[in-house]
Amino acid sequence: MTDQILIMGKLRKWYWYYGFLPLIIAYVICLNFTAEFVHILLIEKNRSITMSYMGELLFYSTLGMAFLMIVWCIINAVRVYIISSKITAPEFKGKKYSFNISVILFPIIAFFGFIPVSLILCKTKIYLPIFPLIEPIAQDLTPYLFPIYLFITNASEYMSGNFYYSY
Repeated sequence: MTDQILIMGKLRKWYWYYGFLPLIIAYVICLNFTAEFVHILLIEKNRSITMSYMGELLFYSTLGMAFLMIVWCIINAVRVYIISSKITAPEFKGKKYSFNISVILFPIIAFFGFIPVSLILCKTKIYLPIFPLIEPIAQDLTPYLFPIYLFITNASEYMSGNFYYSY
């Protein structure tokens, strides 16, 4: 019985510390970035060039974080299933099944709710705007961030097949 308690403790630790908490923090950061991106590129009328490429950097960083979150959801689900398969005690079956269902159900709910929630955050302006924090030093950051922006946009154009070399 003590081995079942140890396995259940390991399952709880993996689920909460390595699964739920990192994913919810990354989800909130992605929501924040997406809300600011929508505000900069779709709502802001008089935006500077720096603000435009900062908005696109937010887009690409959000896309990268979203990809990492999807990969981490898969890793988390597999790991929870592996750990929970070792639980055989009948008193832990309910918790085992609730963990197994939640590692599949909650990411699906979060995936389908991402765009509506980020649009609501943008419309109500309940997000932490990053650009006003960066704007005073944007001219100093431009020599460092603009080459990164060019690299990301050129790489994405090259991967999609829209990149043409001019000779």
